[in-house]
Amino acid sequence: MNKELNDGGLGEQTARPVGVQGENAESELAEVEVAAAETAALQPADIDDDTNRDDLGTFGDKVVEVISLESNVEEVCKRTKLPEVAAKYLMGLVYIVLGAVCAAIPHSIESLLPYIVGGIMGVFAIVRFVFAMIDKEYEHTHSNRTASSIIMLGVSIMIVIEHEWAHSFIPTVWGVWGLFEGAHAFNHAFSRIAKHRRYFFYLVKGIIEIVVAFLLLYEPHQYGELHIIVFGVSLIFDGVIALPAVHKFLARR
Repeated sequence: MNKELNDGGLGEQTARPVGVQGENAESELAEVEVAAAETAALQPADIDDDTNRDDLGTFGDKVVEVISLESNVEEVCKRTKLPEVAAKYLMGLVYIVLGAVCAAIPHSIESLLPYIVGGIMGVFAIVRFVFAMIDKEYEHTHSNRTASSIIMLGVSIMIVIEHEWAHSFIPTVWGVWGLFEGAHAFNHAFSRIAKHRRYFFYLVKGIIEIVVAFLLLYEPHQYGELHIIVFGVSLIFDGVIALPAVHKFLARR
């Protein structure tokens, strides 16, 4: 009898720890699952931060791509609902015409440069600001179209008013921009060389852009007309390449 009681007592005593252990295991498992869920919730943000940490050298590529012809085509398609092919032909022809004008009359353009650059910047800033207000871009911090448009408008007014300063400022900015353009072109050339594709155009474009950029940075007044000619030729090439038929040919191996 005592043995049975003892056995029963032992069984009860041993049963309790098992139950307690089971409850503790379930509790620990639940805590682990909660911690894993919290970690998973935080993980994408951490991964995005790591993957978006590009080196400073890619900054120029991003700036060039933002205002490239391809980006302008996307904007035209978005705002006008034109088919992509039609928008490419339209923007290609606009670039070709503007490039031809720059290459044909560089002296006249250089003398009117503050009005031309300041006016274009001003109009672009106003249009950009209007679209930013329509899209309520100012409610977010992932872009700064609203604020940058206001600053750009101020710079455009300063360029129009201060002619002497503008004739030094514009070539210097163009020189820095030329470095970005040259690096961007070399980047495409190296990529195409590695993939055994046509690269000659991008290589030549990169060399010309870099040479003219250094000349502008060294003597901004002396080489202003030269840069306008190179800029015009570059616009013509960009416009021709944007034409779907030409782009399709160049995209071939």
